[in-house]
Amino acid sequence: MTDDDVTRPQAAPRQEPRTAIQAIDRTVALLDVVAGVGSHGIGLGELAQQVGLPSSTARTLLASLVAHGLVAQHASSRHYLLGSRFFELNRRFVLQTDLSAAAAPVLRTLWERTQETVHLAVFHGYRRVDIAVLVGPQLLTIDPTTARFVDASATPPYRTAAGKVLFAGLPRPERLTMLRSAPWRDDTPPDESALMDAMDDVATHGFATNLEEEAPGVYGVAAPVRDHTGRTIAAVCVGYPSVRHTDAHAASLRDHVVDAAAELSLMLGADPGRVSA
Repeated sequence: MTDDDVTRPQAAPRQEPRTAIQAIDRTVALLDVVAGVGSHGIGLGELAQQVGLPSSTARTLLASLVAHGLVAQHASSRHYLLGSRFFELNRRFVLQTDLSAAAAPVLRTLWERTQETVHLAVFHGYRRVDIAVLVGPQLLTIDPTTARFVDASATPPYRTAAGKVLFAGLPRPERLTMLRSAPWRDDTPPDESALMDAMDDVATHGFATNLEEEAPGVYGVAAPVRDHTGRTIAAVCVGYPSVRHTDAHAASLRDHVVDAAAELSLMLGADPGRVSA
């Protein structure tokens, strides 16, 4: 008996909910399969077989999906993968559902792991604004919602961990414009060139720290949340009292914060190779 004599079972067509518009049902079925095959993609024949379509029909639908950026075709293997437009759609979905709400599970996990105060910050004009805060459960903790911290409009971003991350995420010309025109209060203004170099270092390393620069007794570490373009759109930060600062504790917090920011970045379609640096 040869291989040609063997009857092989055919993959059962993928069962999908049916609507009144057959083309949409078929298109969604194709996308579901492409989304589940991983980075190697999938060939036309196997894809058509899994969905239960003639190859010619699958090819026509896929051509439309490729034209709209929803599916991409590898140049050499000709395999199909999800297209870059999904990153933009996912980013808009997260923004429409409220970034703080979308980030809530990630922030909660970070809070549970660190047992310190966690917050998510964004830039609003010249101001660093916390859009989500989880106050640490310990008796001695940092509460950024108290009067000691709420006047963020007057605090230069380069005096806080989250602010440094957001400031460093801007192109250097935008940083300089903001530095020269923002109504911040700073008793000891920094040297512009040194500050720009320091912010470049933050952008390179993928995190920033605050060692009592904003207020006595307050330490912090933050990391950037990036979207699919690589732009920094938010900062995840953990704040803690200086009495709990040790090199080991700081390193542990930094790793947890960087991981949380990377997870949020991936939700927004960021390049996996850039989410932590």
